[in-house]
Amino acid sequence: MVKFSITIDSFTKIESLENTIKGLVELGINNIELSGDPSNFYSKKFFELFNTFSVSVLGVTGKWTSSKGMISPILLTSDPHILSYSKNYVKECIKLCNFFGGSIFNICLLSDYNLKIDWNHEIIPNKEKKKLLKKSENILSELTNFSKDFGVYLLLEPLNRYSTPFCCNTADAIFVTSNLNNDYFSILLDTYHMNIEEMDFSDSIIKSKNFLKHIHFADSNRKMPGLGHINFNSILKTLRKIQYNNYIGLEPIVDRNYKVEISQGLNFLNKLCNKYKI
Repeated sequence: MVKFSITIDSFTKIESLENTIKGLVELGINNIELSGDPSNFYSKKFFELFNTFSVSVLGVTGKWTSSKGMISPILLTSDPHILSYSKNYVKECIKLCNFFGGSIFNICLLSDYNLKIDWNHEIIPNKEKKKLLKKSENILSELTNFSKDFGVYLLLEPLNRYSTPFCCNTADAIFVTSNLNNDYFSILLDTYHMNIEEMDFSDSIIKSKNFLKHIHFADSNRKMPGLGHINFNSILKTLRKIQYNNYIGLEPIVDRNYKVEISQGLNFLNKLCNKYKI
């Protein structure tokens, strides 16, 4: 039977974590992915809160874009100070994940601002892209060996070209992951980003099957599945085909009336999961 988790970053912007946990449990969701904000979440009071409501932390979702009080971590950088900050951020998130008993943390390869990026968001030629991605291997190897000591898997998540031109699709993620060749380094696919970058959802999922450890579901409008135009019928059919048996992570952007939309999305997904016996 399918297991759902949900990222909570969007919820924490509109209400307290305690109210979010209560609301999610009422909806039947007991597995969460914490926001990658170690300074705010590294606390025993949250540990006790999760225990009170029988909520499990599957992992931590990194803040790979700049947000209030935080700068964006950039691993593809030529600046040693930015690189040091970024690696330390990843390590602190790994420790946060381990503290709550989680096992996954997503890695995104954002690029240095002083690199020659095509700000028109055109695709970078593969030769140039792969040259830079190869340079990331030593950094990723160091971080993966660190995460292994904490029992945490690093999952490379390709973002769409409006976030980074260097690791923006499944093929890029497979290139990096296969070269790194470490059991603790795998792939996380996200349907919202795939909708922008992939020509065929099913083909991309099948090609990544040997590395696919986790998947995030959000529709084309970044709401719950079923509220946009992505073909989740085909996606779930393909997940069944490759015998995917890990969690499906829900990553919607929500507002204060989220219970209605999450309930709709869960009903939509459960019907498809029952159809394909996932």
